[in-house]
Amino acid sequence: MSARREIPLAVREAQARASDPGTSAFVAANAGAGKTHVLVSRVIRLLLDGVSPEKILCITFTKAAAANMAQRVFETLGRWVTLDDAALDAAILATGAAKPSAKTRQRARELFACALETPGGLKVQTIHALCTRLLQQFPFEANVPARFAVLDDRDQSEMMERANLAVLLEASRAPDSAVGRALATAMAYAADVTFKEVVREACLSREHFIAWAGQAGGLEAARMQLARTLGITDDDKLADIERDIVDGPHLPRARWKDIAAIFMTGSKSDHDQANRLLAAFALSGDAQLETYFSVFLTQGQEPRKSLFTKKLGDAQPGLVQTLSDEAARLPALLEKRRAVIQRDRTAALLIIASAVASHYRAEKQQRGLLDYDDLIDKTLAMLANVSSGWVHYKLDRGVDHVLIDEAQDTSPRQWDIVDRIIAEFTSGEGARDGVRRTIFAVGDEKQSIFSFQGAAPREFDHRRRELERRFTHAGSRFAQVSFKHSFRSGRAILNSVDRVFRDAAIYKSIHAIDNGYPLHEALGDAAPSLIDLWELEKVEERPAIEGWQAPFDAVSETSPQVKLARRVQAEIAALIANGTMTGPANDRRPLRYGDILVLVRRREKTFNAVIQALKYAGIPVAGADRLKLTEHIAVIDLMHLADALLLPRDDLALAVALKSPLFGLDDDDLMTIAPDRSGTLRSALRECAGADAKLKAAHDRLESYERRAVKDTPFTFYAWLLGGDHGRARILARLGPEANDALDEFLDLALTYERKAPASLQGFVAWLRAADTDVKRDMDIGRDEVRVMTVHGAKGLEAAVVFMVDTTTSPSDSQRLRLIRMPQGNADPRGLSVNVWAGAKADDPAAVANARAAMLTDTEDEYRRLLYVAMTRAAD
Repeated sequence: MSARREIPLAVREAQARASDPGTSAFVAANAGAGKTHVLVSRVIRLLLDGVSPEKILCITFTKAAAANMAQRVFETLGRWVTLDDAALDAAILATGAAKPSAKTRQRARELFACALETPGGLKVQTIHALCTRLLQQFPFEANVPARFAVLDDRDQSEMMERANLAVLLEASRAPDSAVGRALATAMAYAADVTFKEVVREACLSREHFIAWAGQAGGLEAARMQLARTLGITDDDKLADIERDIVDGPHLPRARWKDIAAIFMTGSKSDHDQANRLLAAFALSGDAQLETYFSVFLTQGQEPRKSLFTKKLGDAQPGLVQTLSDEAARLPALLEKRRAVIQRDRTAALLIIASAVASHYRAEKQQRGLLDYDDLIDKTLAMLANVSSGWVHYKLDRGVDHVLIDEAQDTSPRQWDIVDRIIAEFTSGEGARDGVRRTIFAVGDEKQSIFSFQGAAPREFDHRRRELERRFTHAGSRFAQVSFKHSFRSGRAILNSVDRVFRDAAIYKSIHAIDNGYPLHEALGDAAPSLIDLWELEKVEERPAIEGWQAPFDAVSETSPQVKLARRVQAEIAALIANGTMTGPANDRRPLRYGDILVLVRRREKTFNAVIQALKYAGIPVAGADRLKLTEHIAVIDLMHLADALLLPRDDLALAVALKSPLFGLDDDDLMTIAPDRSGTLRSALRECAGADAKLKAAHDRLESYERRAVKDTPFTFYAWLLGGDHGRARILARLGPEANDALDEFLDLALTYERKAPASLQGFVAWLRAADTDVKRDMDIGRDEVRVMTVHGAKGLEAAVVFMVDTTTSPSDSQRLRLIRMPQGNADPRGLSVNVWAGAKADDPAAVANARAAMLTDTEDEYRRLLYVAMTRAAD
């Protein structure tokens, strides 16, 4: 957020009201409205008001946000120590506080030391860190291991793999068991990868899928409940329904040939019907059914407008009646068949997922581990346990003020934890005599884009109303505050945002309040702004070529993604070359590469094409904001080196390592030693080393690596290679500073591996290759590089120039619609629901279709919130 001098009085008053330490507040802040500034100001005003640091609890969404908030508080307090009275008065007034007295100034100058020296200090942490601390304090009450460890994503994936494998082996050993039959059913409907993903989703969706079976009263009861939801009974059998379809009373299978012969007497469209019937007669199983349905239904599963030509109908009135009766009979059977399939596949998934979840829970318990969901579940259970009321009391006595950042990203169960912590703030003597207790939350439901992590944007308005009711009823002051002025964007940008979201259907998809579409106001000194809309890049016509002549894996240079990437690159080059100015109107400066942000929805073709185009043009680019570690070229080189050291006859691995920056050989060097060798590449390198200084240096380095790899642990070996042998410097010289993140994560994983398993190089490389480790790079850094990233990753960031280059894909094309939740009757939609494994087809029964429609609506709503976030990244 850039500094502004011209802040309207109304904005300052709203900030002061939100940061008032004597009033609980719920702040709805537009993008760029300065919510972090207000949150920090409120913390400082609480401290100025005499509140001890340990009485304040700040909950943020990410570790980075927590660190940023704490840093800003300490920077402000540290600066106050050095200010004279006049400057300190101005700084205190800037937080929204009243004009300070001499005593207030003295308190302000003591706050920095007070915050540093207080045991426990300021509690600024994520909700998971808070839960970890609470469970560590009260392991007995929470029924958790006293020295539990938190399971990271990588370990969780490994444990899920082991649990899956154990269940699959159990099913294969006993194919007639419940798990064996369930596996046979499930595998008939899903490919291996898809099935594994569905099982993982079901196991980790413990609030819904696993909890559903428990609350229903067991697996069989859940199956019966599911059947009722789908409008069938538990006795309905798929084989009976399918037999009834093909051998019904009107058009049994035995008559298909005769009917086809009648169709053949008609026109071409009648001949097509005859061919469909004959094809169905020649088939069996699902293929026969699908082909038979095609006689009556289109490819889109809609009834055919005409089953026969008028001429044939006039000539064969009996055929007309037969087909009409059959067409009227089939839809109900088709619907029933789909429902039974979904019942059976969901029941199969329930059996398998329950078995996998049981193995997963058992291993966690044996090893004393909790995953992130466990942290939430165990903490909530502990706080809700009547028998552990003294825990509530202790927490109550320890926290008087709770502040929640990014409230729109807080899940319902996380909100429930906050509710338990502040339960005594508004009841009985909880607001202890002489002690003022407050809640403060700030967020923007329009920026809720993390539903995959449990965020529920509609909770934002629900919790705001509930908190206001509770605090007002208790006689405490409560303020609802809105921040509409942007400290980030100019008037043209903000007007465009208002215009895009003006229509009621669009506005209501991102905002719960019914008093009109969101309004955004620019400050008076905001810089001029410009929105440039480009024509879509289209696919060029290309001459047809034989398959064997087509490029194997290259993206066509005439593809829309490549053309768009080149246009982005040319535009960036022109902006820099033309000396484009940026910054607020009172502080203009030339545009730099670090002022440019390129946003995409997913890391796919456009994402890679833009990075490639920028690199080829020599434009500094920060690289991918998230990457798979084992796909980074630097890590690939390190792993190939390990392969070459472990397997001396692996010539390919050695060749890759020799061409890496670690050795610096090129194709010409390899052509010197490789083509006419009689033995391994290593022996050929040894033979040629005496006649070539470059090859000798490579050979000597390889031998030194081999000696170190034999006696050192993986971490020690790679730490020496990258540090003592200057391997990192050689890698960075070729690949650039972006490789630093991958190398650091690689070393961190090597150290992590040594804590978990025998420290062997072979074991580490195998463990690493089996991983699916992502490296998230910090893009909020000061390097002068263009940033290319997803909208999710860009939340909280800003840039002077923002490109939105991935705007034409469907909102739902990235969503794998696998488990669909269907609320039971008039149940609370935030509560338990039946989960149906409906696959990805659009031919579901009515109940599932309605649930899918709701799911698609939620997807489209989040798509629009992504658009809002992307449009509001533009600064100055």
